[in-house]
Amino acid sequence: MVQRIVFILVGLAVLVVAGGFFFLREPGQAGGLRIETAELEQRDIARVVSASGSIAPLITVEVGSQLSGQILELNADFNDEVEAGQLIARIDPQTFETRVSEAQASREVAAAQVSVAEANLTRARADQREAERAFQRAAELLERGTFSQAQYDSAETVLENARANVQVAQANIRNARAALQQRTASLNSARVDLERTFIRSPISGVVIDRQIDVGQTVAASFNAPVLFIIAQDLARIQIEAQVDESDIGRIAVGQVVSFDVDAFPGETFEGAVSQVRLAADTANNVVTYTVVIQADNPRGQLLPGMTANAEIVTGRVEGVLAAPNSALRFRPRGAVETLVAERASEPEDGRRRGGGQGGGRGGGVDAMLDRLGEELEMTEAQKDEAREAIGQAFARLRARAQSGAQGGGAGMPGGGRPDVQGLIRQALERVLTAEQAARLDAVMGARANAERAQPGTLWVRTGDGRLAERAVRVGLSDGQFSELRGGAFQPGDAVVVRVTAPAE
Repeated sequence: MVQRIVFILVGLAVLVVAGGFFFLREPGQAGGLRIETAELEQRDIARVVSASGSIAPLITVEVGSQLSGQILELNADFNDEVEAGQLIARIDPQTFETRVSEAQASREVAAAQVSVAEANLTRARADQREAERAFQRAAELLERGTFSQAQYDSAETVLENARANVQVAQANIRNARAALQQRTASLNSARVDLERTFIRSPISGVVIDRQIDVGQTVAASFNAPVLFIIAQDLARIQIEAQVDESDIGRIAVGQVVSFDVDAFPGETFEGAVSQVRLAADTANNVVTYTVVIQADNPRGQLLPGMTANAEIVTGRVEGVLAAPNSALRFRPRGAVETLVAERASEPEDGRRRGGGQGGGRGGGVDAMLDRLGEELEMTEAQKDEAREAIGQAFARLRARAQSGAQGGGAGMPGGGRPDVQGLIRQALERVLTAEQAARLDAVMGARANAERAQPGTLWVRTGDGRLAERAVRVGLSDGQFSELRGGAFQPGDAVVVRVTAPAE
């Protein structure tokens, strides 16, 4: 009897505990499973590409020597600020001064030879004039019969020799003058080499490296030895970051970059992409591209050679409805599928199947031109020309589409959809100024990024504790949160991120 009463009491206790567990369980549990949710919120989202690279000055000049010799003077050291043309080092000039003296003496000899040749020419011309007078007298005497033919022939020979001597003297003068020019060039070359013993800074900047000391001998054979490295201006620096090929398609000139260096933990610096180099670097089958980032360095904190960890902002939206990526990745599996109440419908992104992009032939173009006119500050004349150009472009597009349909084709190259933005851009090329064209590219790029949304799914908890699927359009993501476009969600709505079994 006592045992029966004990069994009854134990059974009642088990029922009480089970009932309490059923009625007092946590609100997030259903069917013995814990449903974890997170609230949607409005936030700023930035998509970034991470990269690293070394800091370097914008312009760096390696100052070398074209001459071999011993360093006699050293007038610049590490971190010294130098001006363009300032003497920063001197090579021992004795050898080059001797060469200048030799070249000077050789030139003087050549100049004296020119004087001798000119004097010889003067004497040859005097001899020629004397021979001409003698020949003239011989001709007159020959006509009178008082001069023999042999004497006449001798006078003629003397005249011809005199004329030849003049030509020889003239040739000697040209030769002497050419030798003088050669000696002058040698003298100038020796003077240039002597001047090159003065090592001067080619630019104004800061000495960031010195590779010589007084008394050291530099040897300039095939390559000029580097003596100094001078950075033109450390108030602005650049970073040559290596970006993986999978991310390079998102990088564009002008994008904002934030970076940090190990020397200043917790401090963030700002810059911008200035160049995307086309040459690829391949190492261990990994392809990367060099992206040049420029940044201000007014306080001179950033030193050449520092490693910068950069984040290139390839997209940014502000104040948008965002969901955790864990909610977008959630899918009910296994026992959780028993909680599914309904599946998603078509994404509600504000579009209609079969709807056009232009909103009509005339009204769509006019509305678009009104928006572009405000953003690009177009004149009325430009709007009229643009309206006509776009109309002609769309007419050609329709004609190609119709001819393709009649011929059994798609009417477009490759059978794909027409590139409407490219068509508009091409039509506006002859209408817009260069500045307006650049702004148009920026506007179209921003709209293309805004329209690049992917379908996604969120799960919500219904009033009866079950799960319902809702389709959304997913935009920009920063790795933790993603932008939501369209749909019926509002800030504060709860979405499911995880379903787990409760702890024992």
